[in-house]
Amino acid sequence: MFGRLIRSSLRTMPLVSRPTLTLRYYSSPLVDFTKTKVQNQQFSDHNNMPLFVAITRSAAEKLNEIANEEQNDKLALRVQVESGGCHGFQYHLKLSDMNDFHPEDDSLFVRDGARVLIDKTSLEILRDSKIDYVHELIGSQFKVVDSPYTKTSCGCGSSFDFDFDKLNQTT
Repeated sequence: MFGRLIRSSLRTMPLVSRPTLTLRYYSSPLVDFTKTKVQNQQFSDHNNMPLFVAITRSAAEKLNEIANEEQNDKLALRVQVESGGCHGFQYHLKLSDMNDFHPEDDSLFVRDGARVLIDKTSLEILRDSKIDYVHELIGSQFKVVDSPYTKTSCGCGSSFDFDFDKLNQTT
């Protein structure tokens, strides 16, 4: 009796209809790199290619909002890469102003009036990345995202290790 029960429960039944498959693509919103303008363009030491970082719309809006609140028309976001953190390098983002702009070392990226300053050494590592303003459970912050040369990063996203081989292939 149990043998028949097991055999009958193992029979395959044809499906009446196929399950519906829904494709969802999880990616960051597209960033129009042409909306970010560069002043004092820096070039790679190795192949003389321009070094570029994009500013997302949300980052530009937040920087402009802060500038309006502080009534500071010279406000800028300074982005640097420093050694340290649990993965070897860390991003250092701070509010600054245009008095901190050094044309011999810095590039100035502008989108919709919002300004981001990056020194050449940091720009070599950050190139082709995006500066974004993100809202997360732990808070809202400016953040470097979509860096093609980042190999690993910590959970909070402030410390990272970059792929030297990939970085050197493009230089």
